[in-house]
This record gives sequence, C-alpha cells and structure tokens, in this order.
Amino acid sequence: MHGVALLLFNSFDYLIFLPLVAAAYWLTPAKLRIPLLVAASYYFYMHSFRIYGLLLGGLTLANYLIGLGLAKPALQNKPSQKRLLLIAGIAFNLGMLALFKYTNLLLDTLNSALSAMGAALHSEFFKSTGVQDLPIILPLGISFFVFEFIHYITDVHKGSKPVRNPLRFALFASFFPSQIAGPIKRYQDFDKQLEDPAKLKVTESQLTEGLWLIARGLFKKVALGDNLAPIVQAGFANPQLMSSTDAWIAALAFAFQIYYDFSGYTDIGRGSAMLFGFSLPENFNMPYIARSLKDFWHRWHISLSTWLRDYLYIPMGGSKKGEASTLGNLFMTMVLGGLWHGASWTFLIWGAFHGLGLAINRIWEAFLAKHPVLKQAGESLAGQTLAYIVTMLTVLVGWVLFYAQSLPQALAVLQAMFSPQAGSETCQVSHLLTQSTLIPAAVLYALTIPSLKIYNSLAAISNLANQKPQQLTSLSRGSHAFALTVVLIMTLELAPRMASPFIYFQF
Repeated sequence: MHGVALLLFNSFDYLIFLPLVAAAYWLTPAKLRIPLLVAASYYFYMHSFRIYGLLLGGLTLANYLIGLGLAKPALQNKPSQKRLLLIAGIAFNLGMLALFKYTNLLLDTLNSALSAMGAALHSEFFKSTGVQDLPIILPLGISFFVFEFIHYITDVHKGSKPVRNPLRFALFASFFPSQIAGPIKRYQDFDKQLEDPAKLKVTESQLTEGLWLIARGLFKKVALGDNLAPIVQAGFANPQLMSSTDAWIAALAFAFQIYYDFSGYTDIGRGSAMLFGFSLPENFNMPYIARSLKDFWHRWHISLSTWLRDYLYIPMGGSKKGEASTLGNLFMTMVLGGLWHGASWTFLIWGAFHGLGLAINRIWEAFLAKHPVLKQAGESLAGQTLAYIVTMLTVLVGWVLFYAQSLPQALAVLQAMFSPQAGSETCQVSHLLTQSTLIPAAVLYALTIPSLKIYNSLAAISNLANQKPQQLTSLSRGSHAFALTVVLIMTLELAPRMASPFIYFQF
C-alpha cells in the first residue's frame, strides 16, 4: 500500500504496541479487559485508514443483530422465515465482500469487453485512493472476518447459542492478533475463553511459548521470506529471459516465501494472543511433507480449508449424492476458494487447478482401493517417494499460477521451467541467492528446529523430575531470555534492506 502507515507485525511500532497493550491488559480490572482489547483492536485496524473502523463496526453490528434475530423464540417454529433471515445475512456479507473486492474485476472485464467492441467504460463514480492503484479501497482482512461472520450466523441458525454480550462479539470480530490474515476463528471456541475474563491467566510456560512463537514468526518472515522476495520478483518480472534453472529457482523461492511469510504471520498472531491468555487455532502443519494433494490441504491454511469444507463443500452436498456429484462439489469448492483469494482470473484458475487435482486424487484413491497390489506398491518407499514428487510438482505449478499477475506471465514461467532454454545474462536469478543473507538464514533455521526439539524434550524431562510441569527454573528463564535475544538480533542482522508486505494482507 503506497504511502500508508500500517501497524505491521514485523514493524518496530508493533513491538512497542504489543507489550504496552499486554501490560495494560493485565494491570486493568478483569471487567474492563474486554473493552480494552476491543479499543486496542480497533486502533490497530484503523491505524492505516480510519474509515476501516466504520466498515468493521457496521458489519459487526449487523451480524450481531442477525444472530440475535436467528435465536429469537418466535422464529424457532417458523423455519422458512428463519432460513430467509439466514440467506439475507449471508447475502449481505457476501455482497459487502463483492463490493470491495470484486467490483474492480467486473469493471475491468466490462471495460475490456467494451474496448474490444470499439467502446470504452469511463466511470467517474469511484476516485482513486492510491491503494494498489485501485479505485475502491480494499479493506484489510475483509475476506477473513466476512468468513467468520458467515460461520457465526450459519452456526446460530443450526442451533448454536448466539453471543449476547455486544463487547464479546465485537472482540471476536476485531481481535487484532487474528484480524488481518487469520487464522479464521470459530466463535464457539473463542467466546468460551471470554466467559470469565478473571479466569484468563498466562502461565510462565504459555508466556515463554508465546514469545518464542513471535520470535520464530519474525525470523521466518524477515530473515527467510523477505530474502526470498527479490528472487521471486526478478524471475517473474522477466520470465522470457530466464533459463530453466532460474525458472525453477524462482518457482521454488515463491513456494517457500509464501510459506515462511504466511506461517510467520500466523506464529506472530498466535504468540501475541497467548500473551493475553487466548488460544488461536493452528494454521499450518508441515505442508511440504504432504504425499497427496488431499494431505496438502489438510496441512496448508487449515482454518480456511476446514471452513471451505464445513460451509461450502458439505452444504453443496459433500459426498452424499454420488461420486460424480462429489467430484463436482470438490471442484467448485476449490474454484470458489481460489476466487476468495482475490479478484483475478489467475486466482480462479489456481482454484480450478487444485479442484481438478483433488478430484483426480479422489479417483486415484478409489482405484487403489480396488487394486490391493497397486495400493501395496504405493505404500512402499518408492511409491511414497513418487507420490511426494508428484504432489510437490502439482503444488509448485499451482504456486506459479497463484503468484503470476496474468495467465500469459504464468505460462511463460511454466514454459521456462519445463522446456530447456538458456536464458539471458540480464536475468540470472540464481546469482541473487549468493547476494543475499538467505543461505545463512536458512542454515540457521534448519539447525534451530532440531535444537529446539532437543531443548524442549530435556525441559520436559526436567519438569517431570521436579514435578513442576507448569514452571521453569530460574536458569531456564535466563536461557530463554538469552536465546530470544539472540534470535531477534540475528533476525535484524539477516534482514534484507527492503522489507516486503505480508502476502496475505491483500486477501
């Protein structure tokens, strides 16, 4: 966003904002903690554009009232009216999402169609805001909190209890650690933690885990993701000049960039929430060890994939109406999931690509179930290795479609990847690997993972021996403080000159 001051997780402003809010939260009487968090969350959200607060507040009020309306006793014996209210609520939320997110795509498409016929569309209705050069301001995180609102009113329609306390509902919608890019929360899990604010406490182990998540997230984002960004940009900016080696490097660089960027954001968000005694859902589970596309979506952006399953795939019929219908439902769910990511035909194609892949995955699993010999071969080391290679190739092709600004650009990158070409000396993406701090950062990250696992195992054994499972010794406190300081210093040392915005902020 050009010229806009955002309160980013990887900014010094946030590293000041977070401890100040956490300190004020725990020093405030329990009955005032929820209002304090709501105020802090709206400050966080409105730091870039104040008008964002009006949108979030308006959507929050509307869905709060819809939830209360769906729970009215008078509607319980009138299923048709109750369903009509639900449909109206979903239409309202999707309408707001479409207005801000897809109007420009529709206008551009219409303009292209009219231009092809010799006409042009000239609209003075919207004025440019300077935000990604779009005529309509794209509110941060609108896709995430709209999905949370739809989940809320749908579950209340099914019989879940609504949130009757307006401040608690406002916090569910605005909670700043998950506000901009998720994870997508389930209101039952979140609101349960608000039933008695006085009982919300942070143990020393939770505080330590939260701080480690924040430090790990910052390292992923700054030292790894941001160092990969220039490699990705250089490659995709000149796909026709790349050699095959450069094209593969650029595609792999984006695969890891989006993982470190997005999982880093989630780590910082989950860690921040822990400082207030809240638990947010996991969003990633080592997605790049998946050996099928189905397994990949069980591990990648888990809060979105489960939302799509529960509120799109199952309502469309799921797997209850025959195999052909099931495959169609899988495909359409992923097409709509792709469109959720943004107003671009490449996102739509990316979703369709994954939908087709999941359909083929299902057909293949059904085929193996009828052929035990092939299934046994697939479970061997060679079979699992082949399954992993096919899965990662599929995911990688998908990431090219996801990142590309246009279909021709995506096809140019894929052509460079899969057809040998020499490339140009003006586009040597591989040279950027040695010019950045990426390699030492990656080595440090790889060495840190087993080290932390060994450390945690030894700490657990020590705690069991001392019969103090929730406490750390004074030595371990010092060790943690020292290690956290080292990680933060190294993050700063390995940071590139130019920081990159979080990728999922645009969704």
